[in-house]
Amino acid sequence: MSKIIERRIECPFYLNEGNGFITCEGVLNGTECTHSFSSNFMKKNYEEKICCSSGGRKCHHYRNLSILYERGLKF
Repeated sequence: MSKIIERRIECPFYLNEGNGFITCEGVLNGTECTHSFSSNFMKKNYEEKICCSSGGRKCHHYRNLSILYERGLKF
């Protein structure tokens, strides 16, 4: 069963989360990117303010991936 936070995340590049980390689609095809946090409080705060808001568009990683898709450099 999925976690409650995973039902609220709006970012299309989000894959999963765990203790102190969030995993997203990687910049290179077929890869994943893990974002590590020094505390679960920081991770939860990031998820609430970035991943669950405005489709994730406030995230730098989201912006980088979006540019690659727009330019046809990622499939």
